[in-house]
Amino acid sequence: MRLGTGISIRVFVLAAALALAACGSTASSNVPQPQGTKAIIATVPDVPAPDTASLTPSNQHVTLSKAVWDDYQTYLKRVGRIGNGYYAVTEDGVGGASWSCSDAFCGGSYDGKNAAQKQCEASNTGKKCVIFAKDNRVQMKYDLAE
Repeated sequence: MRLGTGISIRVFVLAAALALAACGSTASSNVPQPQGTKAIIATVPDVPAPDTASLTPSNQHVTLSKAVWDDYQTYLKRVGRIGNGYYAVTEDGVGGASWSCSDAFCGGSYDGKNAAQKQCEASNTGKKCVIFAKDNRVQMKYDLAE
């Protein structure tokens, strides 16, 4: 049986929507779920190679502003327990930016470290940024400004 173009497109769009929904959501966890349904992920992309050797030196220290700390907390909620992102801060701790990706979209070309640093430096003109956290793990010593 041959399907028409319109039906094929609808099936593809529905499959894509279901795949994205299965990857997770930032919506509240108290949204009712249909009984008896389970999402199954057919393929899992390869995990990016660790690059912890090229992250911020562990002897570096930064004092984070409250605004940067609050933004970092938002980033942590986005990456969750497993993580898949980077959080960069300015060397003086008053600016920061993050980059993260969904597991479904991370692949061999994943370069979140440079993306986070570039985003941080673009948002904080004239300042150098360093990686503060990879996934949900802090990479340097820090304290919070009062």
